[in-house]
Amino acid sequence: MKLWATRSMLMGAATLFVIAGLPACGREADTAKPSVEANKESAAMRTEVPLTRPIALDKAGEVANVEFELPPPGPNASPELMLGVRLVRPDAESGTSLSIRLVEAGIAARVSLIRMEEGAIKTVPLTRDAANLRERIPVPIDGTVPGLTMSGVEPSLLESAGLVDAALYYDVLQFAYAENIKPGHYRLTIELTGEHPEFRDDTAELLVAYFKKAK
Repeated sequence: MKLWATRSMLMGAATLFVIAGLPACGREADTAKPSVEANKESAAMRTEVPLTRPIALDKAGEVANVEFELPPPGPNASPELMLGVRLVRPDAESGTSLSIRLVEAGIAARVSLIRMEEGAIKTVPLTRDAANLRERIPVPIDGTVPGLTMSGVEPSLLESAGLVDAALYYDVLQFAYAENIKPGHYRLTIELTGEHPEFRDDTAELLVAYFKKAK
């Protein structure tokens, strides 16, 4: 069964790194498994949230520069947009291990989200979670965040978009998020500010998605 943690669940269990694991549900049901090849092709072309893009975490510099359309969140999602990283691994053990290493590495970045509407550009204020996942901290105007924190997103939107493979394990890590965000056209840029050669051989994806609504 897939574990999709809400933000409130994560904050309530900040000391348990493993709660952020997102193993795919129905792992044993081969008939329900999406086509990995079809998913990769559609993901690369997708310009509507939720969306993913391959990124590297080992070198300093810009790793994401993407424009996208943001639809309304839907009934199961909150109006908070998660800007971060998704790890795709063959099993829970390797996925959780890599997540913990990435959090502990302090992968600092500059994150910028702008709303583009009728020729006007407006910078969107961002927030990040503290390392203990219990405090919300405004991201400064230059967009600097000190690293990744454990996170989670609303699952059904990713499933509907064909961005989930039932045979794989997913973890979500967050740089920052936008609160009470409105639908529209946006551009996101993320620039890593340090070198992390220890992650040269580890693959990751940019993930832009709504959080799951707390019950």
